[in-house]
Parts: sequence; structure tokens; C-alpha cells
Amino acid sequence: MKTDYLNRLSMKALFSLLFVLFITPVVYSQPDNGGKKNKKEKREWIKSQKVTYISNELVLTSEEAEVFWPIYNEYEQKAEVLRNRKRKTLRALKKVDEMSNDEAYQKMEDLLVLEIEMANLRSEYLSKFADVLDKKRATKVYIAEEKFKRELIKKMYNKGPENDGQNPPPPPRD
Repeated sequence: MKTDYLNRLSMKALFSLLFVLFITPVVYSQPDNGGKKNKKEKREWIKSQKVTYISNELVLTSEEAEVFWPIYNEYEQKAEVLRNRKRKTLRALKKVDEMSNDEAYQKMEDLLVLEIEMANLRSEYLSKFADVLDKKRATKVYIAEEKFKRELIKKMYNKGPENDGQNPPPPPRD
């Protein structure tokens, strides 16, 4: 058991090292556009950070990673479709005062259906992850996603040239 743990720990270190070795040249070879990245570059960077974070949290062996990541990527594609639909519905709900009672109610029902669809998708993929990993690490997939999201938001919130590491002022109230 201890050997298995050490092997996983070694794999974790190997994944981290490989990530640094492959990503560092890519980052430094990017054209400098005044320190600004376009949305696609930012998304790709965040995605690579998320993959590394989840890999480290799950302590995947190379065999597990080979099977896990295609399943996770499939889940991510389906989840992204639902998130986009949810964002679109939420944007529409910002104009709730301009809608009829029935339209507003229908949009809210649509939003709740999307949330149910997302819960069903997560449940479906929880069992798929458990088929590849053990049940505890399958659970950790979603925990790692949430931890990554919180850390990313915290970094974005606390950094930036306009606030010198200070928290930005709260958004204006309507």
C-alpha cells in the first residue's frame, strides 16, 4: 500500500514536471500584445491549469490518466453546452421587468430544467469516473473542480494592475 502511494506521489511529481517543461516554452513563445491575452488564449491557459490541478488532486497513474481524461473531456463538452444555455437564460432573465408574467415564469422554469440537466449529467459522469477511478477519487473530481474555480476567482479578484493586489471595490448597487 505504501509503495502504491509512493508510486502515485512520483506520478504526481512527474505530471507537474512535464507540465512545467511543456507549458513554459509555449507561454514564453506567445507574442506579447501589451500583456493582454485574447479570450481564447485565456481559456486555454485556464484549461491547462485546471487539468494540472485536477491531476494533482486525484493523483492519477499514467494508466488511469489515459482512460480518465477522454471521459472527463466528454463530460466537459456536455457541461459547457449546458453552461452556455444557462448563461443565455440568465441574460434573458435580466430583462424580467420587460417580460410578461408567462414569459418570465417560463424563463425561470427553463433555468430550473437546465440545473436539473446539469445535476443529471454530473450524476451520470460520477459513475463513469468511478468505473475508472475508485469512488472516493470520482467524488474528488467535482471537489477539485470547485476548489480550482474558487482559487481562480480568488486570484482574478485579488490581482490586477488597477488594484495592486487589493480587493476591488464592491460592484455598484442598483
